[in-house]
Amino acid sequence: MDTSVRKGPGQTRPGGRTEQVRKSVAATVLALIEAGQLDFEIQEVARLANVHRTTLHRRWPDRASLIAEALSEHTSRIDVTFTGDWRADLASVAFKLRDFLSDPVEVTMNSLLASTGNAEFRALTSAHWMPVLELLQQPIRDAQARGEIDARHDAEILIAMLISPIVSSIVFLKRTPDDGYISRLVAQLIEACG
Repeated sequence: MDTSVRKGPGQTRPGGRTEQVRKSVAATVLALIEAGQLDFEIQEVARLANVHRTTLHRRWPDRASLIAEALSEHTSRIDVTFTGDWRADLASVAFKLRDFLSDPVEVTMNSLLASTGNAEFRALTSAHWMPVLELLQQPIRDAQARGEIDARHDAEILIAMLISPIVSSIVFLKRTPDDGYISRLVAQLIEACG
């Protein structure tokens, strides 16, 4: 975590007023998204977050930047630490993703993604998740570099194969996968890499 003090508008010490405003705005936008309101107005966010419109416009000039801020805050809760044991790391990622993806805000976002005609929201969410997905592929890529997984296995597809059943179960079946399901899913992926 970067704890240095940065100079410039909207960039001050961690935990200061700017950080409080950022967190309030992100929480407000997430609440609006959770309520299914993707076409919110900036003035509405300012009112609900108790932040002056000028402050909002200076830091987040449009709805897209507000959604991006909310997504950044939301996905910052995915805390993964890799150990170097790709099997254990894959299992850890699977359980953490299951817990994250079953969060009510995330369930709503994924349900909206599956049903919305709002191309801006889909594009923002997709762009935001790309670096997260790249990070989740790292244990597989590292294992490939060490010769533990054949290079012919596609890390992107393997992570998609991990995430898709979890999301499908939560969003479409309205059922959070239990630990046994997650363990079986991980075991199948490990076997596929053997």
